[in-house]
Amino acid sequence: MRLDAAAYLGSWPFRAVEGTTRGLSGMMQELGLDHALVSSLPALFHADPEPANRDLLRRLSPTRQSRYGDGAKNRPELWAAPAVNLHMADAAGYISRLARDPKVRAVQLAPGFHGYATSQTGADCAATAQPLEEVVAAVADAGLAAVIQLRMQDERSHPPTTSIPPVPIEEAIALAERVPTARIVVAAARQGELENRSHAERIRALPNLWLTTTHLDGVGCIRRACDAVGVERLLFGTCWPFFYAKSALLKVEEAALSGTESDLLMGGNARKAFGR
Repeated sequence: MRLDAAAYLGSWPFRAVEGTTRGLSGMMQELGLDHALVSSLPALFHADPEPANRDLLRRLSPTRQSRYGDGAKNRPELWAAPAVNLHMADAAGYISRLARDPKVRAVQLAPGFHGYATSQTGADCAATAQPLEEVVAAVADAGLAAVIQLRMQDERSHPPTTSIPPVPIEEAIALAERVPTARIVVAAARQGELENRSHAERIRALPNLWLTTTHLDGVGCIRRACDAVGVERLLFGTCWPFFYAKSALLKVEEAALSGTESDLLMGGNARKAFGR
């Protein structure tokens, strides 16, 4: 299995970006990928992401995919990570309903976009319909992973009137520590966040935490990430169509990984993170 742990469908309001099923299939064929975990870009901006999630699941249905593949044998397998907003009245119940669809392998939580904190304790929990830890526990009970979306783009490039705060990585790490039964995937961590010594030591100690490679950059970024947290904690991701996907694969090729390391990064770790 060669899996992209961070792909998206839909449009982005601040750039001419549009993720289509046809485009995703073409990208995966070009990069030699056979699986992808896919989320909805519009759902990040909806107080109620359910309609955007329905559209995502419809677009990932085998019937829809058959229009763009070269037959069932060569068609990529697309898994879904629908977004859940903690301000929804019954987030845990919604997660349970999502889990009935075998395509759903994870739930995307985007605190910066939906306006809640990942460090909720005590009175802070009243800000949402359900405490974050309860929702993450519900995700685990449903047999799904929880994807914590730290950011989508560099904060310096946000529109002046729409600055979306990143989720502090230490809060995502602490969440994995507080809910050890949950599988937590941290999406879009930056190189410096991952290589921070304190962060790296905590990440290495957590068998239930993984990080996507989407926002790692610089010379030797994948090798440096492996040295910092261990290849067992990393998931290959492109952030397509937001980023140019080929560059994500070139970073891996530059790292000169061993066969075992490459197998873990490109799919082996994803089996543990997203298995059902």
